Order: sequence, then structure tokens, then C-alpha cells
Amino acid sequence: MHPFAEAREYGRAVVAAKLDRMMAKPFVCSLDHRDGVTCLACPRYEGAIARAASGTGDGEVKVWDLSTKECAWTTTEAHSFVRGASFAKRGDHLLTCGDRSVKRWHHSLVGTWVGANTLNDVDASYAEEGAFATASAEGVVQVWDSERSTPLRSWRWASSALYRARWNPAEPTTLASCARDRGVILYDVRRAEPVRRVVLSAKANAIAWNPRDPTSLVVAREDAKAAIFDVRNFQVPSRLYEDHVAPLVDVAFAPTGLEFATASSDKTLRVFKIRGDGVGRSRDVYHTHRMQALTAVRYTPDAAFLLSASDDANVRLWKAHASKKIGPLHPSERQALHYREALLKKHKHMPGVRRILKSRHLPKLVKKLKVKSALQKDKQRRKLDNTIAHSRPGSAKTTPAREKAVITELE
Repeated sequence: MHPFAEAREYGRAVVAAKLDRMMAKPFVCSLDHRDGVTCLACPRYEGAIARAASGTGDGEVKVWDLSTKECAWTTTEAHSFVRGASFAKRGDHLLTCGDRSVKRWHHSLVGTWVGANTLNDVDASYAEEGAFATASAEGVVQVWDSERSTPLRSWRWASSALYRARWNPAEPTTLASCARDRGVILYDVRRAEPVRRVVLSAKANAIAWNPRDPTSLVVAREDAKAAIFDVRNFQVPSRLYEDHVAPLVDVAFAPTGLEFATASSDKTLRVFKIRGDGVGRSRDVYHTHRMQALTAVRYTPDAAFLLSASDDANVRLWKAHASKKIGPLHPSERQALHYREALLKKHKHMPGVRRILKSRHLPKLVKKLKVKSALQKDKQRRKLDNTIAHSRPGSAKTTPAREKAVITELE
């Protein structure tokens, strides 16, 4: 072995880290609307990778062909305000909701179902082609069948509006919803009553199931944190994820089940890993100079791209891995990439490599708010330390942040 072999390898690892950051160009394209985009939908199987749908506040719905970056078809008469969208099981039909109705589209209007209350969200079933669930502004979750004009089942436990209703991809009889009163509710279509309700310390704005783990549910919270729960034990979240500085508005799990993306009103999109190094903090952050507050985020079925919707009337397409090349690779190029990945995996704990890999450019406002948040946390920590130091032993105790996330659980 050469006496300088380790030093040379470390130098190559530093170069590989620099190349990874230099090649990090996640933004792919922007898809335009006339009004602020309120919802997104992507198919759930890889046979329709290059398809996505978006709805806006002026009632417009567009289905996009991502391979050509063009609009495949559009309608301006869907609803007065499109609040939710979801592709059916096979991916060829689109469901939208707004006002009090749900509409099914296939290049034109196929069917309409009218509810008793204003609908905030719709989600198609993973198991049955014609089944879907809706969440209403009156706190009612309903399960519908496309062959019937009335809902098959209705539940009401929330005392205020429901924001989201989501089917469990791995357990097709289970669904969950989140309410304005900080509640997250679980349902089972085989039961006439809701299964469980948990009240959080902060309002839940969105939820998403892990497609590879039927017991894992991530909640996007108003306090700029995301929490992953094991639904078998809802009293304490498995982990809290933080890096945002403003409320989270949407969350989406990758089809691989290994990471999820969050959209926030701080004008940034972040990607989090659920396990491994750096868990609890974002793996990457995406933003542009003109991007305004985000409203929705989705993964494509192959987990290679992300879609984000924002108030500036744009749908943006991003690479899930910022430095990954799009297109075919020459064998020598592929070999070089694998070698650099091995170098980074071996030396990622070294200070010089770790500093480069963690470096991210942030918007000026986000950076200032992060500094302010760090100062507030430091003040709270020092206050707690002083309280413990000047109190009777055992009278002042510290409570982990995870144990503060849930207030009560009802069954």
C-alpha cells in the first residue's frame, strides 16, 4: 500500500463532494396556470409515469404530459374552486372535488356526485377502481362508490372542518383524516364508528401514509415540524422532523417508502429521510427566486421526480436527487459515478466532506428566521437549565419534545 494512499483517497472524496454540489441542479421545468395552484395529483403505478394533474383557485384543471412538458387536456368548468384531485386506481380517470361535488374526468366529464357539505379533499381507493373517500368542511368523512349516487358509509367525529382524507396504500380498508381542531382520526370501512382519534399539540395540515409500511403515518404540522407516528401507538411520535421555519401545508411519501417531501409556506420544499444518517433533518431543500408559498407536493410513481404547486400560479418539476443526471450514461461515466458514491459513503463522516455535503443556499428570509429560531431555542434551553439548577432536586424535570406532541388519545 502506498504511504499516501489514504490521503489521496480523502482528496478524491473531497473532490467528489464538490462535484456533487456543483452538479446539484434540481429544477427541471415550470408548468403555468392563470391562478394559484391549490392541488396536485399523480398516478399510483409506473405505467403512467409521465402524467400529472393540477387544479387552481379559479376552477381550472389541467392534466400534464411530463415527458413533453405540455398540457394534455384542460377544462375551466370543473368547480368554482378546485380543492382536491386524485387519479383513480388505473390512472386513466381523474377525480376532482370542490364546492359540494366530486367529478370524474376522462378527457371530458364522466360522472358527478353531490354531497351535503363543502368538500375539501378527495382520495381514490387503492383496492377498488370506483371507490373514493371525501373529507368535508363539516367534519364528515364519506366513502363513495362510482355506481351509486349516495355514500356507502359516513363518519363524523371531528368538531370542525377536515382538511385531508387519505387511504392506506398497504391496508386498503383503512383511512385517516386530519381536522382543524388538531385531531388526526383513523377509520376502518368494516366498522360503523371511527377507530381512534388523537389530539396533537399543533394543528395537522396534511397527512400521508408510508406505501411500504401500513403502520407508518406522517403528519405535517402547523409548528413547522413533521411527525411520524406508528398507528399502533399514537401516544408518542416515532420521530420529529424539523428544518422549516413556517407552517407545513402538505406532505407526500416517496413510493419507495424511504423518504418524504414537505411543502411549506416559507417558500421551500424539503426532502427528509426516515432512517440513516442525518435523520430528523432535511436531506435537501429546493427553492427558486420567484417561488411563493407552496400549497402541494407529490412524487411521481417512479420516485425520480417531485412536483410542487405554489401561489404564483406555477407547478414546478424537480429531480428527487438534485445531482442525478437525466438521460443515458456511458459505461465509463456510470463507473465513475459509482466510484464517487463509494468515496462519499466511506468519508461522509469526515469534517471537510461533511461540511461540503451539508452546505445549502437558503433564501434570505429563511436564513434570518432560522437564526431567530435558534436564538429562541437557546434562550429556552438556558432558562430550563437555570430552573433545574436553582430548584429542589426532582421538582423540575425536562420533557422530551416527542412527548409534548400529543395531548390526548381517544378510542
